[in-house]
Order: sequence, then structure tokens, then C-alpha cells
Amino acid sequence: MSPQPLSIIGAGLGGVTLGRALLERGIPVVLYERATSSPRHGYGISLHASTYKPLLKMLKMDEQTFRQNVAVDAAVGGNGAIDPKRLICPRDVASTSFRAHRERLEKLIRQGLDIRWENGLEKLEQTPNGTSLYLQNDTSREGQTCMVGADGVHSITRKSILREVGLDVLPYVTFNGKRKVNRSTFDEIYAPGMESSNVIEIHNNGVFLQVSVNDITAEQASVSWVYSRPAQGSSDRCFKPNRPLSGASDILKEFYQEIAALQDLPQPFLEIFDEQKMEQDRVLAWLMRTSKVDLPQLYQLASNGIFLMGDSAHSQAILGGEGANIAISDGLTLAEAIAARNGETITSWYSKRFPVWQQSLEISKTTIEDMHKGQGPKSKV
Repeated sequence: MSPQPLSIIGAGLGGVTLGRALLERGIPVVLYERATSSPRHGYGISLHASTYKPLLKMLKMDEQTFRQNVAVDAAVGGNGAIDPKRLICPRDVASTSFRAHRERLEKLIRQGLDIRWENGLEKLEQTPNGTSLYLQNDTSREGQTCMVGADGVHSITRKSILREVGLDVLPYVTFNGKRKVNRSTFDEIYAPGMESSNVIEIHNNGVFLQVSVNDITAEQASVSWVYSRPAQGSSDRCFKPNRPLSGASDILKEFYQEIAALQDLPQPFLEIFDEQKMEQDRVLAWLMRTSKVDLPQLYQLASNGIFLMGDSAHSQAILGGEGANIAISDGLTLAEAIAARNGETITSWYSKRFPVWQQSLEISKTTIEDMHKGQGPKSKV
């Protein structure tokens, strides 16, 4: 009789890494994902050697081939290069780090996996016979002896069993946008200012600004921008820490007024931070959310065959954090612990990973503070 597949809730970076690592060890898995299978993460993330080199071993791929598959500028012969000197707070970014296209990275990792798209978790219940999963398409999976919650910062897995765990919102006003430009515009305006780096940052009169490459082809380029500043108390109309998830796309006119007030921007920031052009962008208001599940709670869940990883267990702010790298490392190392089929080994995994999560969370908070202090590159013409 074949063993029951391990259920993984969430097919983001952490979930697919865990699933692939278990599959490589001969352990069957099924991933349940709320989203559709259509592309959803068309943006760049910074990967560090400490993360991607262990990943290469699992994928049985050399670094050059890996970069050719996932680098944001791979289609035009690039390798995703990042110049740490162009960042205000490089943190873990080194010369070996590079910008990867997240969707292509996830697609590469999830090859061979059984992913049930549009099957997000609605709730779970613990019974004497194991854990029951209730999915969004009115189906259920009962008697689960082992499952993993990798369903992100708003984890339904976590909320179903640890309702008291909340999200802290750091006091920053942050907006993100995406824009597509033709190659001639990119080559003429963006490339000279970005030089050899696929992400650059400056500080301008109390505001942190970032421009990054998502993807480049022969015809066009996709770029992202970030505008971020400290919140200015309860009177700050742009700071909405209690807004619903659906409110991320509700952009007030005050934001565009702040954009118009920026001065002396060099290229490509001058081109990007143009209020009229930004009104045509896909703009989202980001909240810098953080959370942490206590270690005793993780031990208790593990004793019942429920494990949390990635943002489900330890979310970091989008700016200044290393959520993607830690989620990948979580997946690789948790797979080793699960494959050992030893409860004490799982407990040991939490004991080893928890200090890593704590340290990274504290560093991320310090990093985002430093990013807004004006250290590093300055705006100048």
C-alpha cells in the first residue's frame, strides 16, 4: 500500500521547495494552492549564494545554467547582476547575489509536483484520527497524519489553530508599482543610470526610492519601483495599518502629490517617479507586516503532525527582509528533517531554525530603519 502523500498548504517558494526536496527523496506530496496556475509572480527577487547553492544540488544544475533559466535579464544574455554599492543597505547582498525572476524560479522548482490549483485551505480541524483539511472547492481531506502550512503571511493554517497570533505593522508608508517600457526607452534612459546593477536605490529628502528590473526581452522591459517613508502619526492619510487586503489598490491623491514634490532626481528615477506616468502603473500600497509564532507553540503543533514554515511561521517586512531566501532554506532543511521520520529530529529542526528566524527578523527591522535614514547613495544630478 502506497504511503499517504504529505499535504503542503501553499505553492509559493517555500512550499514548492519543500515539495521538490521531498519528492527527490521519494516521499509523495500534494500541494494545495488557492491561486490559479497562471503566472502570478512576475517580479525580481534577490537570491544569495547561501540559498541558491544548496538549491542547485537539489535541482542537479550548475550555477550558469540556473542563472540562464531564472535571471531577470537572462533573455538578453545577463546573469541578474547586483552591485551592492548601488544599494542603501545591502544587508546580505554580495557580489555572488543576483536578481531572479520569481515566477520562472518557482516554475523551475515545481517541475514534477502534484499541485492542486484553486484548492486553497478554508480551515482545518484536529480530530482523534488526525487533521482534516477543508478546501475552497468544498472538498475535504481527512485523517492527515502530517501536513505543512506554507501559505504565507496571511496563513489560514496558522489562523485555524493559533488564532491569537497577530500581525504587527511597522510604521512606514510604502508604495510599489510596475511598468512596462519598450527596449529603446530602457536602453536610452534606464540602462545608463542602472549601469551593471538590476536594482538601484537612493534617498531623497526623507524618502527611500528603489528601481529594479523584473524582466527584459528584445522588445520591452518590465521594471518595478518602490516609494517608502516613515509614517507621520495618526494624521498621515497614506498610512492605513488596519486596511483590508482588498484596500491595497486604493491609492489616495495625497500619494501623487508627494511624488510631485520630489526634487533633483537622477535618471532613471526621474523617468519612473513622474506622477502622470505613475497614474498609469499598477500601484499597490504595501504594509510592512511582521509576525512570529512562539517556539513552544511550534513544538505543540509538531507533536500533532502540523508544521509551519516560511512566512506562515515568521513573516518579515517586504523591504529590508529576506523572506524568499529564508523560505527556500526552510523548505530544504525541513525536507531533511521530515525524511528522517523521527519526531525528535523535527523538534531539533525547529530548535535550529527558530534562532535563525529571530535573528533575521530583528535584522530586517534594523535594516528597514537604516534604509529610511538616508545612509548610502544620495540623489544627485
